[in-house]
Amino acid sequence: MFTDRIEGKWIEAFQAVFGLCKVGSGEQVAILSETQSRAVNVHLAELALCGMGARPFHVVMPTPPQSTPVPVRSTGASEALQNNAAAIAALAQSTMVIDLTVEGLLHSPELPDILKGGARVLMISNEHPEALERLKPDEDLKPRVREAVKRAKSARVLRVTSEAGSDLVADGSDCPVTGVWGWTDRPGTVTHWPGGIVVAFPGRQTVNGRLVMQVGDINLTFK
Repeated sequence: MFTDRIEGKWIEAFQAVFGLCKVGSGEQVAILSETQSRAVNVHLAELALCGMGARPFHVVMPTPPQSTPVPVRSTGASEALQNNAAAIAALAQSTMVIDLTVEGLLHSPELPDILKGGARVLMISNEHPEALERLKPDEDLKPRVREAVKRAKSARVLRVTSEAGSDLVADGSDCPVTGVWGWTDRPGTVTHWPGGIVVAFPGRQTVNGRLVMQVGDINLTFK
């Protein structure tokens, strides 16, 4: 798994997710990457799309210089596009964008202009395809995520406790909540693979308490 050899099962995994996104024969699909993107995933996306009869094309941006002194990962706020109008226009004119930038476009300033054009955007995490294969979404995720979003939206208090001593309380009223199941087939929308997650955004100064880390916990700050 460390030699990045193309595996047929990985092409099939990409095709399965693209199929959930309703990628069709003849569809013009943009593959967005940057010079530091994981090359094997770029190749897999192209092979999968060609095998489905789509018409993929590449938009490749130079990875910009680091702007912070510490590792930054999984922000979902890629700076790769650098407000390049020509690149943004090419993405917006496609019907589907496969986002393979290192950080992803989820919170990037250019995303609204791309979605305005009607493109649907699938952000694929910059992980080895072995991990993506294991975390391939299925159709059962959608109703489960929607139900979890419904419950989270109805909550007024969000509380986290643990045997280690965590006791954290957040105000859940008027708290933006969203859910992702790993694919999208609606124009002008964005999703990411892996999916199966519900995210809540409590307001500023509405979170109080203590969060205790203990042996066995995983800190994903830089992952």
